Amino acid sequence: MAEKSIYENGAIHLDRHKELHLGKVTESSLRSLMHDFFADDAEDADIIGEVTSGLAEIQENLKELKASHKIVVSDVSTEELIRQSIAQLMEARVIVKKGGKELEKPLFNQQNHWQAVYRILVDKRFCKDSDFDGFDLFINKVMPPNVNAPYKKASVKQISQTDFNKPFDKWKFDAETSGTRRPFERMNDIALRFLDILTEKGL
Repeated sequence: MAEKSIYENGAIHLDRHKELHLGKVTESSLRSLMHDFFADDAEDADIIGEVTSGLAEIQENLKELKASHKIVVSDVSTEELIRQSIAQLMEARVIVKKGGKELEKPLFNQQNHWQAVYRILVDKRFCKDSDFDGFDLFINKVMPPNVNAPYKKASVKQISQTDFNKPFDKWKFDAETSGTRRPFERMNDIALRFLDILTEKGL
């Protein structure tokens, strides 16, 4: 029986001069390498069948995973994805009625709407809650070239005195604290749209 040995990644079998790179090996090359390594040992040769079977199972699981999930591989940075998400949020439109007519206007159109962006980025743990200086630094790094309303830290900081200071999933209209319903619903729609965009980008 051949001498038992443990081969490290990249180790060379001195008898047959075969080099095994575990990070690059395929099923067919692994089978061939294993055969060369253990050709003289029937007991060790059984490992070939076990490895082949294991690889086949892994490949089958990967096929099922790809079929059930949309796998997106991207080298775009998180900051760039957030920048794109904000830009996409600025493109969102809403139909409003004015003077008996229906007009299409930007969903995001006021300075305080940045509070919705703040809330979602905090909930997503990209920024810390109540750290308005930190948010200011972050948002200026990811700010797209064009926005529908200017960003000001002071405006976002006012969120601490509103119902929007709660996590988004706890937002609930309260006439006593939220004022009129329409501004609340607009802020809610902006936060929800931004959340959806981020989720679509895998963030």
